[in-house]
Amino acid sequence: MIQVRPLRSSDVAQVLRINAASRPAVAELDQPEIARLLALPNQHLVALNGESRIVAYALAFSRDAAYDGEEFLLFRSAISEPFVYVDQVAVLQEARGSGVGRALYEELQHAAAQQGAYVLCCEINVTPPNPESMAFHTKMGFEIVGTLAARDGRSVELRRKLLLR
Repeated sequence: MIQVRPLRSSDVAQVLRINAASRPAVAELDQPEIARLLALPNQHLVALNGESRIVAYALAFSRDAAYDGEEFLLFRSAISEPFVYVDQVAVLQEARGSGVGRALYEELQHAAAQQGAYVLCCEINVTPPNPESMAFHTKMGFEIVGTLAARDGRSVELRRKLLLR
């Protein structure tokens, strides 16, 4: 059984281990950066397996957060209505295909709708390639709305999903 709950400061070491195991599919996090992201208003989540071990995390921000990520700022300039931006999702290899990613997104969709946001936004690496994430997000109903050559050398697809009102 999968349990999803808000990310706590006591989860940071486990989140950093998952992040390290998931690169280059996600950007590298370190202790100072995750502390900075936790200090901002957020919808960060973790997913636990049946043994209560964290096997995945999601970092997400509302449109009005003081977050400075390049992709987030691009979405904020293009979308005037409330949205939730999913900055990172990482799932341990052993938990992939178990519904953990879907459970994280379902909770993010629920939280977004509760705050009046009916759009989820994210980016997916094209370079370096992340075909698993592309397939997952397509299956979840995310559509491509653009591309970006990021300052850090990555090329990404910008995607959004409109939520039911």
